[in-house]
Amino acid sequence: MAGFVGQTEDGVVTTLGRGGTDYTATIVGAAIGAREVWTWKDVDGVMSADPRLVPDARNLAQLSYAEVMELAYFGAKVLHPLAVTPLRESGIPLRVKGAATPDDPGTLIVADALTEPGHPVKAVTAIRRLSVVTVEGAGMVGVPDVMSDIFTVLAREDVNVHMISQGNSQANVSLVVSSADAPRVREILARAFTAGGFVRDIEVHPSVAVVAIVGEGMRGTRGVAARLFTALAGAGVNILMIAQGSSELNISLAIEDADTEAAVKAAHDAFDLGVERARA
Repeated sequence: MAGFVGQTEDGVVTTLGRGGTDYTATIVGAAIGAREVWTWKDVDGVMSADPRLVPDARNLAQLSYAEVMELAYFGAKVLHPLAVTPLRESGIPLRVKGAATPDDPGTLIVADALTEPGHPVKAVTAIRRLSVVTVEGAGMVGVPDVMSDIFTVLAREDVNVHMISQGNSQANVSLVVSSADAPRVREILARAFTAGGFVRDIEVHPSVAVVAIVGEGMRGTRGVAARLFTALAGAGVNILMIAQGSSELNISLAIEDADTEAAVKAAHDAFDLGVERARA
């Protein structure tokens, strides 16, 4: 059967978007109780970084559902972020294989992470062509529903927010959005929040990228952030924003887009993710 095409709740035929064929395969695999679902790609599997940025990036033998969803969300284009969701409940493995190397095992994606002592990070990835929109104003301090209002307004306008950071003073909040959306986001927020002095200023910082390190081995491991920040400082990369979820599955950083290649290489080297490690 073909993939990629589906229908809305009202029966209107539509496409599922980028990665829709993989999503179809995993939906069908879950529905029929498949032993394993395979997706065929033009690469040998999920890699430790984009090989166009890091020549010694290597194929990853095994990832958890959670790890591959994080990598897909933060820019790894080998799978759609939702592709593994139909398989998680039943625990069906997903294998990503290269069409040019069918005998290679590719990357196996399962429920449990494969962690190695001393190697908490699995991969580094990046999203480019982003901007940071910063909303500032003393009227935001102590207002409990300000974040909810901001996201409600943006959701109504179909704006996707990639990353968020709020200062402890609550007087400012920064949102990472696509560069194409940034001017519209500024207008939307100005229209909704500047009346009455609630928000004093809305600034747009263009040409930004988000770099993320991902790995379930990061959970409870001390010094991961320090190792990352030291590596980026050594490469001359300035950090604009930082975000880490309570799951400790990833650390995400907003940087200048021009520094993307240097940042990804530095992080990849700092956590010893290259081909030479695999050979060792």
